[in-house]
Amino acid sequence: MDKFIKRNIWADLITHLQKKEVLILLGPRQVGKTTLILKLTDFLKEKLKIKEKYIFYYNFDDLDLKAKIKKDFFFIEKDITLKLGRKIAKEGEKIYLFIDEAQKAPSIFDLVKIFYDKNLNIKVILSGSSSLNIKDKTAETLAGRASYFFLYPLSFSEIIEKEFSFFKEIENIKNEKELKEIASFGFRKEKEYRFLLEKNLFLGSLPKVFLAEKEEAINYLNNFLSIYLDKEIKDVGAKIDFENFHLSFQYLAPYTADLFNFSKMAKDLGIKRDSLYHYLYLLEKTLVIKTVSPFIFPQIKNIFKSRKLFFFDNGVVNRLQGFFEFEEIKRTNFLGRLFESFIFQNLYQRCLNDIKKPSLYYFRDYQNHEIDLIYKRGNIVIPIETTYSFSIPPKKLTNFKRLFALNSNIRYGLIFYLGEVKTFFINKTPIFAIPFFLV
Repeated sequence: MDKFIKRNIWADLITHLQKKEVLILLGPRQVGKTTLILKLTDFLKEKLKIKEKYIFYYNFDDLDLKAKIKKDFFFIEKDITLKLGRKIAKEGEKIYLFIDEAQKAPSIFDLVKIFYDKNLNIKVILSGSSSLNIKDKTAETLAGRASYFFLYPLSFSEIIEKEFSFFKEIENIKNEKELKEIASFGFRKEKEYRFLLEKNLFLGSLPKVFLAEKEEAINYLNNFLSIYLDKEIKDVGAKIDFENFHLSFQYLAPYTADLFNFSKMAKDLGIKRDSLYHYLYLLEKTLVIKTVSPFIFPQIKNIFKSRKLFFFDNGVVNRLQGFFEFEEIKRTNFLGRLFESFIFQNLYQRCLNDIKKPSLYYFRDYQNHEIDLIYKRGNIVIPIETTYSFSIPPKKLTNFKRLFALNSNIRYGLIFYLGEVKTFFINKTPIFAIPFFLV
């Protein structure tokens, strides 16, 4: 349980420690933000040989600390001064200030701005589980002074502790041979990776959950749901009907990796549409769900314009639905959606932290053509399909044919599935079928 899994953003965080800008680490609850921050403090002490007296850590889960900040805006500055034995401005050594769960004390952003604008020799690292408070507050006080990093549940590459270059090369895939070389490591551990995939599809990949045995993992997920409902929404100051909010949360779970209809949802639950919009806004701003926009082609009007829904973790989705065994899910038609969510979750967190900032969309028209995800950056468009299968259904290829007809500049498509690397062609445009572990 004490195992630390190296996160994909670790090297970027280490590099950023040398920069002046405030480092802001965002992510849902229980994804390992505090663990990562404490590891950064260890790195400073053990690798960079920074003396412990120059490293300060404050966690605003501490009610006593929150009370002190509320009473005295300058409490942290005074506390650092007291421990240093001199004012911050007179300290020659660099100071590292870590503030965990920063959204719970919004005034801290004003203090950080003062530190920054005074050009003090202090590096500030903030973390939080709500983009609602943090992004709004930093937009007001730290515009141009901060860099964001996003932490989500464990990616598959983090779970298997294997770094590879597929995502970095996603825009520049050359041929099947290159993909086979990238994927060669995975087929030596295919059975192990399939087991880890099934565990991910069932229990998700929150770090504590993934490292636990099944019943303990389910208890963690149950606790997460109660903590999220009881604490996270209250922490952002939202005044809502918690019973209706919980009903809405549960209602959305079966719609993961699918479009959802507000009117039907309002009618089914007997909740006003305005309230549902507000609930969805809170869920998205607290990083628990993500809605994806449709990919629009100006030349056609008959496409769906609803948004597609994804939860940040499959374990949360399955607990909301009451699934207790993976075999229960296998007997439903829901497994394909969980697999699509797994692919989305992995790609999305890489997109968020990629300096190029690509976006993800989906496509669906009224002729029943659908592309699960579309990766887009500038003029680069890469359609991505998913299938929890060892073979490629012909319908998937038909979907690509429709999209290629709408955009002749698409160089290739991708299909994530359970099998080996293969290539299909539609009018000379390749579609690369690739194993799930490359995500």
